[in-house]
Amino acid sequence: MKKFACVLFFLPAMGAFATGADLFTSLDKDGNGALSKEEASVDSRLAAVFEQIDTDSDGQITRAEFDKFQGN
Repeated sequence: MKKFACVLFFLPAMGAFATGADLFTSLDKDGNGALSKEEASVDSRLAAVFEQIDTDSDGQITRAEFDKFQGN
């Protein structure tokens, strides 16, 4: 239930931020296919749940982790 509540809080903000562009791609400034904590810190809501999304605890959010968190 906690994850569900977090997703409900997080997803509307992501849509507003992206405004037609892909959020993950727009945040991945170095283009390496993963979001660092620094890249994620641009969005306070993403930064707040960074460790929850980073399921392998490698300090980066991959596209697969990001999509899984969103339920895609």
